[in-house]
Amino acid sequence: MKGQQTEVVKKLVAVLYVEQSVLSGELNISLKQAYIDADLNSKRLALSSSFVILTLVTIMLVGHASANFTPVLPSDNIIIDADGRVIGTDKIVRNGDTYTFVGNVSGTKTIQGNTQGNMSCALAVYRSNIIIDGAGFTLQGNNLTGIDISNGVCQKPSEREVWNVTIKNLRITNCHIGIRCEFGGKHTFYGNYISNDFVTQNRTGNFSGESLGIAFWGSSGNNITHCTIGGSPAIYMHFAVSGNTVTENNIVFGAHLALSGDEAFDRNYWSDYLTRYPNASEVDSSGVWNMPYSFADSIGFEKRTFQDNHPLVSPLVISNFSSTLPALVPVQQSPVLPILLVVVSIIVMAIVITGLFVYFKKHKTSSKDAIS
Repeated sequence: MKGQQTEVVKKLVAVLYVEQSVLSGELNISLKQAYIDADLNSKRLALSSSFVILTLVTIMLVGHASANFTPVLPSDNIIIDADGRVIGTDKIVRNGDTYTFVGNVSGTKTIQGNTQGNMSCALAVYRSNIIIDGAGFTLQGNNLTGIDISNGVCQKPSEREVWNVTIKNLRITNCHIGIRCEFGGKHTFYGNYISNDFVTQNRTGNFSGESLGIAFWGSSGNNITHCTIGGSPAIYMHFAVSGNTVTENNIVFGAHLALSGDEAFDRNYWSDYLTRYPNASEVDSSGVWNMPYSFADSIGFEKRTFQDNHPLVSPLVISNFSSTLPALVPVQQSPVLPILLVVVSIIVMAIVITGLFVYFKKHKTSSKDAIS
């Protein structure tokens, strides 16, 4: 009797796509569908396919478990629209091109269904050439982005970029990212307090990535002056940024630059200075340390190094806000859940492989019976 040809079926294979925004601090993992024609008579192909699928599922589960946070979306949209309107609050008052806070503001939501794309933030700014005066009030971010000055150009590159926004005298707190700027630029941030109550560092003393103070993605020509900025890192610049100036600020803690151009840092107070330079001394009671604060482009593509040649000994006093700096604390990362997920995945993998072995054994027995 001729051997029967087994029906060819399509096996789902996972193609892993990994996307990480720093500006958001999240790890998003998705699957794109692909199909491979496979003969089930081939044990090697079946076992290999199952192993690949389960391995990728394991990576997905561990990545999901280690994501920094999952946003919970409250109810209000607050927008300074491209036409100048203030939407979603009566606590920001417009007078020409100046928008002044007249009370504390709290309201975040993923803004959907508009031409600007989807963004999770307390305040979205779509208008260029304006001044936002916090007047000493507070913007609560509810664990998302405080102010987004992006107009969704990363999601929809055809959108108009936002330029020349000044933000001053504003406290921005309880945020995953204090201020996020994507493309556009020439913004000015002056006299602001941008930080949560505390800033975390990982077990090795490096950035935890749980929060960012100010984040630039492809945004250039910006000026940050006389602000207290807390985050891990406090300053984040990535992808074709250039010509940004950071002077006379309290920075808790550090800066992370990648694929950056010519950026200027001078006369800032760095909270981790003595940890990095324990042998430094003050220059002739000038209030400046004798060793520059240096850091390199994290990508190292051009081996570019940045430094503040006049790091301050003491923190600056920022008007309208407390002189107390955010505390720097170690983050408590429990490895139990990721390990548990790996163990469960291995067990599932063993079960599937055992099942395939039993299936092929039965299939072989059935073939012999049919021949006889």
